[in-house]
Amino acid sequence: MRDLLRRVSGEDVRRLADLYRFDVSRDESTALASAVNDRLDDELDRLYEIPVDDSVANPGERTWREPTDPYNALSVACHVPPTPGHGELLADTTLGLKDLIAVAGVPMQCGSAVMQGFVPSGDATVTARLRAAGATITAKTNLDEFAGGGRGRSFRGLVRNPVDAERIAGGSSGGSAAAVAADIVDAALGTDTGGSIRKPAAFCELVGLKPTYGLVPLTGVVENTYTLDHVGPIASTVEDAATVLEAIAGTDSADPASMAAAGDEQYQTGGYRDAVRSPPPVSDLRLGVATQGLDDDIDETVAARHRHALDELEDAGATLTEVALPFLDQVKHVKNVLSYVELAAYWRDGGAAVRRGGVQNTADHLGFARRARTANGELNEFYRGRLLTGARLATAHDGRHYVRALAARETVREELGARLDGVDAVLTPTVPRLAPLVEDARDSGVDYDGVEGAQYGFGRYTKIANVSGAPALTLPNRVDAGPAVGLQLLGSRFDEATLLGVARSVVEALSTARNP
Repeated sequence: MRDLLRRVSGEDVRRLADLYRFDVSRDESTALASAVNDRLDDELDRLYEIPVDDSVANPGERTWREPTDPYNALSVACHVPPTPGHGELLADTTLGLKDLIAVAGVPMQCGSAVMQGFVPSGDATVTARLRAAGATITAKTNLDEFAGGGRGRSFRGLVRNPVDAERIAGGSSGGSAAAVAADIVDAALGTDTGGSIRKPAAFCELVGLKPTYGLVPLTGVVENTYTLDHVGPIASTVEDAATVLEAIAGTDSADPASMAAAGDEQYQTGGYRDAVRSPPPVSDLRLGVATQGLDDDIDETVAARHRHALDELEDAGATLTEVALPFLDQVKHVKNVLSYVELAAYWRDGGAAVRRGGVQNTADHLGFARRARTANGELNEFYRGRLLTGARLATAHDGRHYVRALAARETVREELGARLDGVDAVLTPTVPRLAPLVEDARDSGVDYDGVEGAQYGFGRYTKIANVSGAPALTLPNRVDAGPAVGLQLLGSRFDEATLLGVARSVVEALSTARNP
């Protein structure tokens, strides 16, 4: 039986009109209220005559407990076994999932006090696919509040870096990276809206892959920015990352982005492990070298390590060509406008999939919506600032800034695609800075996003892949000893197989350089 709607008055209609920014006079309001009531009296009853599958399936035997790891990497420790009759691709593999990816029967907190006590009723599509491939889910990993930003902190505190006790793991998928680096899990899933897989992976000397937009479904993943969100693996090796991607990639009819991707003429899936197991010779590699950013606003250690890696790859026989990444230092602003507005819209609508479509479980939707309405005072100041910035952008100047950002994204996508023609991948540093020191990260006002002043922010090189939707991967750059530094490879849309094969060849070349 549907929830009954109270009949609206003329005053209600005027408030609704004001909310949606059109004019209704007091004289018109009574007649319009009657029209609204007449339309709703009958139509909602008819809506609920159609049966839908909103049942909650028995998730089977699953257990969970509070975590005890020393790095604050986990939100929940759990045991969720593979699906009965599972495949062997990920058999005997333990996975951690960023704690905004739904696992039925296991608490999901999204790094926020707002969501305490919420337990999803169903698995995210990627969760189901991992289990079907034989994986055991043993952890929900910590994250920045609702994956908003890369400060490496949730309401539980900072996520520490297992490979460098003086530094943090970064964010927003810091818990996923820390869990893999600490050998708590064999691999993990993170989400990446502006670099949130690649940055913590780089800080923890791991491989982190952001796939092409739409290649991996977002069903059952709490949104940050739907048109920029990506789910991808963090792992110790390129082959492990490829294996996880093999399990989770592919279409999902419940996710519009996934179905739209399948209509792209470049769309292809699979072959990722084969590409890694039979990588091209280094002498066959055609690598673009991004010309921007090695002389300004970059840590000297990062810049020197990057140049050394390029020299070693050239000495190993790779062909290097300078490539200017299009609009590299404007992309941050495109990303931010899109992200702020879509985030605000998501919260305004209580997480309902208005306009974008897709299938949602009613109980899980209401679980978020009611907490978002009643407990939003628990949100930290940083996240509330992002939400309100989005609200301002959405309502100012008739939303033209968001519309402009959408158009600018297409320009960036086309330009980057053109620059990738003729090369197998483009190389950049992953992050222009070293992982923040714990003592510095305790300052909640530290500006990692380059919002204040002239600095470009930690995501200077990563955000172009989110805006364009192109795949990007970070590798540990270990050609010199010292703090963790990442090497990023940008590839062509839906050509993750080539990107992963190139990554394996690069790893081998740089390993040989360090250990001749």
